Amino acid sequence: VLASKATLGEIATAMADVSPVGSTSKLALQTIASRTTNTVKIPLNHLVDLGSMGQLGLGQKSPGFSVDASAMGMLTTAAALANGSKQVELNLGATIPGLASTTLAIAIGEPAQFSPWLTIGEKGAVVRTAQTRIKLVASVGIGNGNLGGGTTLLAVNVPLHIEVAYAEAKLTDISCPTGRPDSLEVSIEARPGVASLHLAASDADSSPTAFADFSNPQSFSNAQIAAVRLLLIPLLSVNGSAALDITNNDPTTLTFNSSEIANKTIKTAPTKNLTQSLTTSLVDELSLSINALGLGLLNVTTLLGTVKPAVLAALNTVTAPV
Repeated sequence: VLASKATLGEIATAMADVSPVGSTSKLALQTIASRTTNTVKIPLNHLVDLGSMGQLGLGQKSPGFSVDASAMGMLTTAAALANGSKQVELNLGATIPGLASTTLAIAIGEPAQFSPWLTIGEKGAVVRTAQTRIKLVASVGIGNGNLGGGTTLLAVNVPLHIEVAYAEAKLTDISCPTGRPDSLEVSIEARPGVASLHLAASDADSSPTAFADFSNPQSFSNAQIAAVRLLLIPLLSVNGSAALDITNNDPTTLTFNSSEIANKTIKTAPTKNLTQSLTTSLVDELSLSINALGLGLLNVTTLLGTVKPAVLAALNTVTAPV
């Protein structure tokens, strides 16, 4: 069965027909199946790897063994696999408090190595997530931008790019010291994906195809972070960029006992040694310059001293929760 392919609608229909399924879940799955228009065939072995259990015939069961899976998780993964361009673009307008406008783009790549969403295996079994790119371009609402001395802050922009490499979970140990089910314990080594953040312009900004192409690394350069009016000079561009990498060199061991397994307890492996939000850390690294033809070096330095605190304050206001 897993060697075959199916559309997202066919997968949802099959899940709705599985017994037992509650009436609410069944109706939801049937609705999804009836409204899905994507006809891309998904290799089912990209969703599930049965390991040695794949040798069992249809309808056969291994004594004392059962598998539960999240219907929403499976559908979400199937939808990502079915999306040929693997890209989503949203214009959120001014719906986010503190932001005058917001656009969001997300691209999902393939796992670094073939990895199903769900695997059944022994010690050493590994699952990996897909690579992800996120681009958030926002314009910050300024309010009163008068900075004094004839300087007015007109706009502040947030060109945020995030790249996340695949995350990995590896089954490292299964033990049952007393031989009784209640002594069962399983250990998982989890490693969050390496995250690279840039507050900058990307060479893929004008090309959705390039943004979704994970075979070509993005390159970054200074972006217009703010616009300023100084006396008779109507518009000055404040440019800058910043970069930050978040890594976990060592995996985190997550241990599950029998009751946690029975209760389907979810555990996470957070990024270590991060003392503040990602974008706040990024803003702290921001280097700014002013494109001010005709202004002397002293005037540019003075202007930066006035503008930079206001720009950083505006950025921190909207990025602190991220």
